[in-house]
Amino acid sequence: MLIPGVAFADRLTDFPVVLEIVPPHRRSGSKAAERFLDRVRSAVDDLPRIDAVNFPEIVDENRVGSPYYRHVDPRRMASALNDGSRIDTIVNKVVVHLEDAAHLRAYLSESMTAYGLRNFVLAGGSSGRHVYPGPDVLTANEVLRALSRSRPDVACGNILIPDRPGEVDRMIRKTRAGCRFFTTQVLFREEPTTSVLRGYGAACALAGVSPATVLLSFTPVTDRADLELLSWLGATIPHDVKASILSKEDGERSLALARSVWSDIRDAIEDAPNPVPLGVNVEEISTHNFDLAVRLVRDAAAWRNASH
Repeated sequence: MLIPGVAFADRLTDFPVVLEIVPPHRRSGSKAAERFLDRVRSAVDDLPRIDAVNFPEIVDENRVGSPYYRHVDPRRMASALNDGSRIDTIVNKVVVHLEDAAHLRAYLSESMTAYGLRNFVLAGGSSGRHVYPGPDVLTANEVLRALSRSRPDVACGNILIPDRPGEVDRMIRKTRAGCRFFTTQVLFREEPTTSVLRGYGAACALAGVSPATVLLSFTPVTDRADLELLSWLGATIPHDVKASILSKEDGERSLALARSVWSDIRDAIEDAPNPVPLGVNVEEISTHNFDLAVRLVRDAAAWRNASH
């Protein structure tokens, strides 16, 4: 298996741009998985700038919090894409559904050896009402850090939820435990993300730690079903934004909004006393938006210094 020569970890301070693609359904079969990979390979090979492909783990939970996995293991897709591709990969894992820290250690060890992976987004459960069996995110970060002490190319990521109370304190604790980058929920406005990032930068300076890179997440939206899915995933979408996007169902308004929100956040952070390094994570939440997601990645590569 070939691991790309330039590690994602080495790009974290240089405005990383990432494409997040949901793996195919388990029932779709091996030929569908190959078509999926061919499509992703073709798209990323044609992009002038992309630093990683991010494969999320989609987990449905029943009323007591037990998981149900509808999609192919992200590790299979990431490993297959790594084999011969110039692009690094990231896999997501909801760690609380594992039995304990020992099982997490085994999962990560297998991922790094058998699958040849080195970038992970370690996430918690979707509900605060459930008692999950597995380790929390802080423990998971520490397990990965211990496993990768001799591997500077391994990068640990976590999820940033701007609306969640106490998020700055959570980010600091996760950074201390080994987090090197965060991905946000899909954003449709600059606040409260701007305030959280300014607070996080200040808290890192006070604590004497280097801030992790924050990948601001955006996605093309073309219809009401996309908006409903995003709401289910936890994104906050103002009513006026919904109306604007649905007024023309071709995705163009969501692409323009993404650039505007990015620019507002970037400008606010650049003026902060303790700026946080930023990047972009483009999510393809629906397969019918694949081409638009690739286009958004292409556009985002030029956002770093672009005006509104």
